[in-house]
Amino acid sequence: MTDGPDGSDSGPASRLSHARMLDALEAQIGLVRFALAGDGSAGADITAAVPSCPDWTVHDLVAHLGTINWWAGQTVREATPDARARGMSAVQRSAPPASDGAPGLADWYARIADEMLRTLTDTAPDAPAWTFSGAGRADFWLRRQLHETTIHRWDVETALHGAAATTPVSEDVAVDGIDEFCTVMRPHFSGRVPALPLTIRLRAVPHAAGSDADGGLAPGGLAAGAEPVGAGALGALEWELPGPPDGGEVEVAGPPETLALLLWGRVRADAADPEVTGDRDGLDAALEAGLSG
Repeated sequence: MTDGPDGSDSGPASRLSHARMLDALEAQIGLVRFALAGDGSAGADITAAVPSCPDWTVHDLVAHLGTINWWAGQTVREATPDARARGMSAVQRSAPPASDGAPGLADWYARIADEMLRTLTDTAPDAPAWTFSGAGRADFWLRRQLHETTIHRWDVETALHGAAATTPVSEDVAVDGIDEFCTVMRPHFSGRVPALPLTIRLRAVPHAAGSDADGGLAPGGLAAGAEPVGAGALGALEWELPGPPDGGEVEVAGPPETLALLLWGRVRADAADPEVTGDRDGLDAALEAGLSG
């Protein structure tokens, strides 16, 4: 758990370094911009439907992502731990219309995302900021925007090129994304999503997990020291979403990216083909109901 500037609890912290999160966020922003550029001067088809976000087009999704990126940056800039930043509706309305094409939308997004990135780069990690759990630290928003942007970058690429053509998520980033979902976002959604009918245990299995001299995973797998603190009692790469005592349980094991996408409702268990042990029907029911708000 991380103490805010006033000693308050601002929630579990990322084990990714501040520099690593900044680099990863910058990379995800670049991938969104690259996807919007498309193959020609007209850019990508921003009227394309987004399968993972029903009723949204690529234009709608990027306008949403830009607005959320702005909100995070503005909340950090205001540095008022007791209140979040206002003005999201005006920012979303400022996005150019879809009829202006991809280049205008890409420029709009780039300005907002770059401003957020500068803010998060220039602000001390422990600077005061409002968070979902109240007064906390500015680095809450760096972590949150890394994973927000990663998931929506996947959405954009899927809409334009299909899920098979998406850019892989680095395994250290995906592991931290699972941890953030289980320890921060799922509790945040608790009043807006159905209660789980069973306990879901998650176990991430990196693709290339060698050992370094300190017992961590060597480069090529998960970077040593990237394991999440929120899962320490269960093991570095295991998490639990608790259900009712009499509700049964299921374990889902698979690559970190697969588990992260599964939690956010981007892939189905049968399509992603993780290893499932236990109540498969209960897992399918929980995923169908939705784990996120």
